[in-house]
Order: sequence, then structure tokens, then C-alpha cells
Amino acid sequence: MAHVVKCKVCGQQFDRDKIPCIAVSAKRYAHIKCATEAGLSGQKIEPPEKDKDLIALEDYIMKLFNEDYINARIKKQIKEYKEEYNFSYSGILKTLIYFFEIRGNSIDKANGGIGIVPYIYKEANQYYYNLYLAKIANEQKDISVYKPKVKYIEIAPPKVEKRKIRLFNFDE
Repeated sequence: MAHVVKCKVCGQQFDRDKIPCIAVSAKRYAHIKCATEAGLSGQKIEPPEKDKDLIALEDYIMKLFNEDYINARIKKQIKEYKEEYNFSYSGILKTLIYFFEIRGNSIDKANGGIGIVPYIYKEANQYYYNLYLAKIANEQKDISVYKPKVKYIEIAPPKVEKRKIRLFNFDE
């Protein structure tokens, strides 16, 4: 949510959620640089940090759909999956990676949204859980000792069959 305020010193408008500022009074704000030059003091307000998993999810979606922004439909879907289904941002990200990259499904089927997530979430979760189990099982094993079993297969060259000569009878 944007909180556009006007700097008390320079008069420029800025979003206090995106730019660090100082709260000069209850409802007045100033840029940090302007406040130090004017000698004003107050409570320093840092913009809230976005969850790094959400940032990674949004970056992946922008790259996936080749867009510069996240449209309202996808933002609504992310919010719905987070609140109603209790999906994590990293879970949604891994589900999209599983569906589009690992299973190789087309982005054209998505119709500009991520509506597939609730249907494929458990399958993706099981896939990543199996990867985790394989990693745990193979963590203690030494790779340098492993000798693969080699099986040599020799294929016989194809044999060319000679054509049978058809003999015909002059009496016919």
C-alpha cells in the first residue's frame, strides 16, 4: 500500500514505504538528507522489507511470463494461495518450477496466471521430498569408491538377403 507524503523541507512527494525517511511530527515526514541539513530530528522510518521468498517468486513469474511486472490476477492468486491454502511462497515457486521446467509443460496453457498451483502442489511437494530423501541417503557414501557396472553389448552387423531370382516358364 502506497503512503505518498510530502517532504517538510524540500516539498517533494515520495512514498514513505519505499524511501527511508524521518517522522518529524505525527503526520509529517522528511527525507533523511533534508532533515539532517535542516537540523530536524525525529524517529527514523525504514521501509518494510519484502519477504525474500516473495521476491524470488515474483522474479521467477516475471521471467516465466516475460513481463516487467506482476499483474493483478497473479498477485490475487498468490495472496489466495497464501491465506486460504496456507501455501508458502517458496512452495509456490517450487511448484511452478516443477510444473513448467521439470515436467516441461507449456506456458501457453497458463493463460497468464498461476492457477495450476493448487492442483500440482502436493505432487511437487512429493517430488522435492523424494529428492531430499535421496540426498540424505547418499550423503554418507563416498563417490570415489563407487565403480559402475559396465555391460558391453555387441550388435551383429545386419545381413543382406539376396533377392530370389524368379524363374518363369515359357509354357505359361
